[in-house]
Amino acid sequence: MINIALFGYGRAGKIHYNNSINNSNINLKYLVELNDVSNIIDKNVKYVNYENINVIFEDEKLDAVIITTPTKTHYEIIINCLNHNKHVFIEKPITEDKEEITKCFELAKNKNLVLFVGYNRRYDNTIQNIKNKISNNEIGKINYALTISRDYPYPQDSFLKISGGIFHDCATHDIDYMNWVLNDKPISVYVSVPDNDNTQDFSYDHVTINFKYSTGTIVCMNLSRISSSYDQRCEFYGISGEIINNEFKQNCKLSFPDRYKQAFETELASFLNCINNNELPLVTKEDCINNYIIANACQESVIQNKRITIKYGDGFRNYENISKNVYENYLLARTYQNVKFVNNMHKKYSTLNIKMEIWDILEKLNGLVDVSDPDVSHPNLYHAMQTAEMMRKDKLPDWMQLIGLIHDIGKIMYLKGDDVDGTGTKKQWAMVGDTFIVGCKLSDKLIFPEFNKYNLDMNNKIYNNKYGIYDPGCGLDNVLCSWGHDEYLYKILSSPKNPNTIPEEGLYMARFHSLYAYHDKEDYFYFQSEKDKKMLSWLKKFNKYDLYSKCDTIIDINETKEYYNDLIKKYFTNSYLYI
Repeated sequence: MINIALFGYGRAGKIHYNNSINNSNINLKYLVELNDVSNIIDKNVKYVNYENINVIFEDEKLDAVIITTPTKTHYEIIINCLNHNKHVFIEKPITEDKEEITKCFELAKNKNLVLFVGYNRRYDNTIQNIKNKISNNEIGKINYALTISRDYPYPQDSFLKISGGIFHDCATHDIDYMNWVLNDKPISVYVSVPDNDNTQDFSYDHVTINFKYSTGTIVCMNLSRISSSYDQRCEFYGISGEIINNEFKQNCKLSFPDRYKQAFETELASFLNCINNNELPLVTKEDCINNYIIANACQESVIQNKRITIKYGDGFRNYENISKNVYENYLLARTYQNVKFVNNMHKKYSTLNIKMEIWDILEKLNGLVDVSDPDVSHPNLYHAMQTAEMMRKDKLPDWMQLIGLIHDIGKIMYLKGDDVDGTGTKKQWAMVGDTFIVGCKLSDKLIFPEFNKYNLDMNNKIYNNKYGIYDPGCGLDNVLCSWGHDEYLYKILSSPKNPNTIPEEGLYMARFHSLYAYHDKEDYFYFQSEKDKKMLSWLKKFNKYDLYSKCDTIIDINETKEYYNDLIKKYFTNSYLYI
């Protein structure tokens, strides 16, 4: 039997109250509420007002708390409860401050306590079944998903004033379960609201949210607080089928407690299981931070009235809060990219036998999402154009502008590739991401250096030392880098089948722009030749434009295409390449 205190007796609080007193594994000992409810609650439950709240914290026999109070009160209550060794079930959102979210989870971890966040959709049987079907690939890759969430009854004004707005209060549920079902998170968002809605506190009655996810899925969320019943629907459209869930029952005044009755019961049972069996909660710190960031991005989209790139970290190339796809991409690359693999890939891609117009290659890549990039938000062609245009604006040499435009077209290898060797559309670990030198000890300055131990070459004494199979000062031209779009582009540009007059500096940029451990972290300098020393400043300059050109501004390609076609004509003998 677990002794529990419940904070709050509003809509969610009443649900948790009823579930707690009807659960044989729970002794609901206290109910903490601003208003005196002692005459309407069970006689075995002690009513506590906030003036006497210390009785909750100081009761050593109290095991856990459930918090359903307004969001602005969450942080103080959570910290107090954790500091007094109480497990915590907190209704979403945990708080509206990223630093506070982190502090709550860190404190719970340090004190070996459960911090359980109540995103109840994850415990709904219908949504769980949908996730299982999608995880089992029953309808293939998801191209499009739709959610409709209409609240009922209309919330009281007193609630709306403290709710945190429709994005943190209402949309956060759909955001959370959509990320969970798709095992992904959005990279950009555009929000539409009625012209006459108030934009001061984001307490809209209607919003439409359009997300683009990192794997290319488009998600549209429609939310409204005005409805004749609690209307919840979702639809998923894959390349080989569809899943349509319609929980809206015509002429049936379904309410929020009715719709998610089973989910709340299952959720509470899961909380008890985490306490009793030391299991980890389904919702993690990263989930909560992501949901917070996404909701803020929705608000920013309204303010700026444009599509917003969703940044999950500070600055660029922040890998602290990345999607599973990015994490897995680096793990697989570090595991399987070794000397034998790289040599095999050089052989596989040694024949350049497909003829394509350069501009066709650029446009073809718009259908490919780089799963390694935590900053990605726009199609490849837009990023290429942003890179080139920033160089043009700063009056850099036109050959460098051209390299800016084409620096990622080596990704076109996916037309020849497959997922087995990491060069397909789903598995890209031998096509995108940071490159590294194989045949010697792997650098500890790589992204996720903890993955280095999985590389089989690191068990070979020939390869697992500083210089490996190379000599000091041998030059980067004479080492093997992990296979990726850089090396493939260099192979294309340096082939006699593709005559061009791009300067040596441009070819160097194309070949090594993903070797971040070298030009950004300044490792591998012991392999530098005189050529490398001369080229390093150019590579660093290119990296600045490749990285910091990423922005929300979409360039009108039709207005710039003629200029770059002229550069293609200037530096390439032909308008096409053999790839």
